Amino acid sequence: MRTPRLILACVGFLCAFAEDAPAHPHVFIENSFTFMFGGGRLKGIAVTWIFDEMFSASIIVDNDRNRNGKFEARESKAIEEGAFSNLKNFNYFLFIDAGRGRLKIQAVRDFHPEILGKRLVYRFFVPFDVDAGAAGKTLAAGCFDSTYFCDVTYAAIDPVTVEADELTSVSWDLVKDKKNAYWGGTIVPRVVRLKFRLKNE
Repeated sequence: MRTPRLILACVGFLCAFAEDAPAHPHVFIENSFTFMFGGGRLKGIAVTWIFDEMFSASIIVDNDRNRNGKFEARESKAIEEGAFSNLKNFNYFLFIDAGRGRLKIQAVRDFHPEILGKRLVYRFFVPFDVDAGAAGKTLAAGCFDSTYFCDVTYAAIDPVTVEADELTSVSWDLVKDKKNAYWGGTIVPRVVRLKFRLKNE
């Protein structure tokens, strides 16, 4: 299995890419968020990444060992350990701020890789807990790689969805985040500005 080499080439070397490296992303990701609510609280974000065909082919060839077009349990585990877990060192490319600065993600759960046509898909859940409160809350959530090794964009279809409960009123929009511009300030990421409050308060 060549997965360790792939990590070095596609993920593990992220720390070696400085701001003065050539502006040439090597991996392309389409990102989408689903915000999950329960009991009047934001419980976390379900994240979906769809990768470009070149990176996808590398992971699929190395890990779909029986060539059946899907990942078995042990194949999924190998991908998680070899081409995903290391992203904890980069906060999983996620920027989440509920008003107290960027959330440092300690762990994610429910990691599930799959094959969609010729594309590799990662799905995982980022758990946290934010109470809407009487005055409501505003949260910013984005996905970007400031080293520009990976170029992350929002999916063209349904980049943001919300699964809200009957207690919570939710609205969102996509806004430019100039404070977190990177690559010498030339790239301004877009983040989801999520507003939510309890309906009866």
